[in-house]
Amino acid sequence: MTRVVSGEDVSEQFWEIVHRANGQASELRRILWEMTEAEIAQFNEEYVRTASVLRGEPFDVMLGAEVSEDGLMDISNWSVAQGREYYESILERPERILRYVRAGDPALIMYQVIGKVFRERFGKELDFF
Repeated sequence: MTRVVSGEDVSEQFWEIVHRANGQASELRRILWEMTEAEIAQFNEEYVRTASVLRGEPFDVMLGAEVSEDGLMDISNWSVAQGREYYESILERPERILRYVRAGDPALIMYQVIGKVFRERFGKELDFF
């Protein structure tokens, strides 16, 4: 387990899946398709918790009013999709966080893939904790 700034634990398996996906939503979809219901739910929970750290202080203050709430969600989800090394570099030096994410970047939709695969495989929505 890795402890992120908020005190949340993130499993090594989580970061391994992110690494294997390599910023590609299509690859994440392929990986998730082979996982169990419980494994996908756990991955989703860790993704949400990890990304949410980048939506609090100091990141929200640094990005300021020019970045909308949706923009901040995109930036935080994209940052997690870049992998552990990138994510931890932002935690160490918050000023490195991007100010925007390019539309059409495959990593931008990686988080959305989790819920889609879960719905398609198990016929239900993921619980939002």
